[in-house]
Amino acid sequence: MEFRMQADLPHPPERVWPVMVDIARIASCIPGCEQVEERERLADYSAVMKQKIGPFKLEVPAQITVEEHQEPSLVRARASGMDKFTRTTLGVTLKVTLVPVDGGACQLAVEADLQVAGRLASLGHSMIKKRAEENFAEFERRFLAELEAI
Repeated sequence: MEFRMQADLPHPPERVWPVMVDIARIASCIPGCEQVEERERLADYSAVMKQKIGPFKLEVPAQITVEEHQEPSLVRARASGMDKFTRTTLGVTLKVTLVPVDGGACQLAVEADLQVAGRLASLGHSMIKKRAEENFAEFERRFLAELEAI
């Protein structure tokens, strides 16, 4: 499943970048993201994703690898993990870009490709997509609130 999100931000990329790469701050913007551990800055992380989707409660320990970053405009990452109870596997590739726009602002663009296999996949595309869209909307709200603090 592919997802795209865009948001206009009131700051230039150079001011937004430090928030994007502050793992504690960005993790607090992601619904259900807990126990984030930085193993190597801008390279290797672990986290636990907790979500309730339909009748399933998932707790997915995830390994996150930053595959590419170009300050102050691009982060490309990959994450994967498996819920022990449902044996559901999740994999996501993520591309986040900051593009300058007129007036000293920028546009945040998020592209994600989510792969789901196992019991959760039996719920169907529409229920999983709906939950992911809700999570993206909540991420945007939280991220914009973090930016107000800079």
